[in-house]
Amino acid sequence: MMNTIKQNLEAHIQKHILPADIVFSAPPNSVLGDFAFPCFSYAKTRGESPAIVAKHLAAKIHADITEASLIRDVRAEGPFVNFFLNQKEMASLLFPLILHKTEQPYGAVREEKRKKIMVEFAHPNTHKMFHIGHLRNIVTGESIIRILENAGHELVRVNYQGDVGMHIAKSLWGIQQLIDEYRAVQEKDIHERMAFLGKAYARGGQRYEDNEETKQEIIALNKKIYANDPSIHDIYQTTRSWSLEYFDIIYQRVGSRFDRLYFESEVFARGEELVRAFLKKGVFKESDGAIIFPGETYGLHDRVFITSQGFPGYEAKEMALGALQFAEHHPDQIIHVVGKEQTGYFQVVFKALEHVVPESMGKEYHLVYGWVHLKHGKMSSRTGNVVLGEELLDAVKDRIRAIMKENTVKDAEGVLETVALSAVKYGFLKTGIGNDIAFDMEESVNISGDSGPYLLYIVARIQSIIRKIQKENVSAPFDALDGDTLETAQEKKLLLDLASFPEAAKEAADHLDPSKIAKYLLELAQDFNAFYHACPVLTADKATKSFRIHLVSAVGIVMRHGLYLLGMTHVEEM
Repeated sequence: MMNTIKQNLEAHIQKHILPADIVFSAPPNSVLGDFAFPCFSYAKTRGESPAIVAKHLAAKIHADITEASLIRDVRAEGPFVNFFLNQKEMASLLFPLILHKTEQPYGAVREEKRKKIMVEFAHPNTHKMFHIGHLRNIVTGESIIRILENAGHELVRVNYQGDVGMHIAKSLWGIQQLIDEYRAVQEKDIHERMAFLGKAYARGGQRYEDNEETKQEIIALNKKIYANDPSIHDIYQTTRSWSLEYFDIIYQRVGSRFDRLYFESEVFARGEELVRAFLKKGVFKESDGAIIFPGETYGLHDRVFITSQGFPGYEAKEMALGALQFAEHHPDQIIHVVGKEQTGYFQVVFKALEHVVPESMGKEYHLVYGWVHLKHGKMSSRTGNVVLGEELLDAVKDRIRAIMKENTVKDAEGVLETVALSAVKYGFLKTGIGNDIAFDMEESVNISGDSGPYLLYIVARIQSIIRKIQKENVSAPFDALDGDTLETAQEKKLLLDLASFPEAAKEAADHLDPSKIAKYLLELAQDFNAFYHACPVLTADKATKSFRIHLVSAVGIVMRHGLYLLGMTHVEEM
């Protein structure tokens, strides 16, 4: 929509000057106009003063203005031509796009080439806890998927989970040391079973580092896991199922799902086969008993794919995973949502995969996200001192419960859960994906600040106005709008905000950055709040009421769709 407005302005400018690249800026004060065209470059080609050029150009464009023009006024201010938009014409363009139900919601952007994009995200390992880093990962991945779907692409949701490897061996060793507790906990609920697994893993991880004899025992267990040894099969499968059951609970709680779950256990054997096969073709080479990919040949670093002990590393498994993903789905792109510490790893893996799976060339992408921790401390999964994803959600929910204790709303628990999820999700998404986050509890639940609950509060306020409109059976035909009476700065700002939504959604898709949507929604919410306090709706005169009802409804629709793109849902009241 904003592009339509700018194209309209460009047409008026190009009618009077030679066609050229036209760039608009925002005046430093809205009193000066809605858009400004700087005349410096054009004046230079004419050898004239920019101020004189601006004055002459403004006069010519002013003569073109008609009653139905999108431009209400045009004025020269020094070297700038400032445009004032016609509020009624803007609304006439915007409201049908937003308020009329169509197959595509307002803000949906359709790229010329529709792609099939696989997003691989979440990545929790079985036998370990789902920590705050996993929570940021799944929140980010879910939002990226919705933003790309909004851009018209076909999305495949996948989750690659580690269910074999040393972390499993450490956990199983810990379980063997706590075998009586293991037998007892099988009758407990899933949260108690997972707490036990966390305890067992922490014990195994600590002893692996501190005791050489234990380390060798764990290494032996790891071999049994890869060999699917009958002596550990039952305990491995039982505890693996606990993890998957628990992960499903979290996925459902945060509103995410997957089309395909991939596991290391289904790709490790094929990964080893592929690496050994391509060793013979010269893609890999032997080094000190191990098999490596010679990354230095490509300006990267050498990396072990099969260890000297004969174990396929994560890198070898990636070869089989990539082959399987392309064989099953033939995506145009695979986006791996993984922490920044794996940047070098993926550079080597992608280069090796180009040789093993040529179809992957240029289609693998590592979407980097930063570290996340609470302001009061860091995480360490090895020692068990870990901030769990559910614990964070529950803590935020308890804090919101305390803030809203005087509120009387229907389905109080449902509202608290939704608001808590909004606090965490917005807290993770409002900053750029690659940035580290020190999650601030108080900031995240502040209903009057830069937070998810604030956005939900604004939507709840809008819903309240709409309910009152429906209760009073107010008819609000847009034809009743009188453009001459509607010139408040707050109304104009909201119209400009609404016009900008498709561009914000496109920018988020182009840059794979949900913070573009978060920033947009915060500004829209703040501008609506200013409008709410300055511009009464139900007590206004007939024409003004009609316009404002439409405006409020349009803002509500855009806010709700924007929240959806962030993986959030609204509440009717708070």
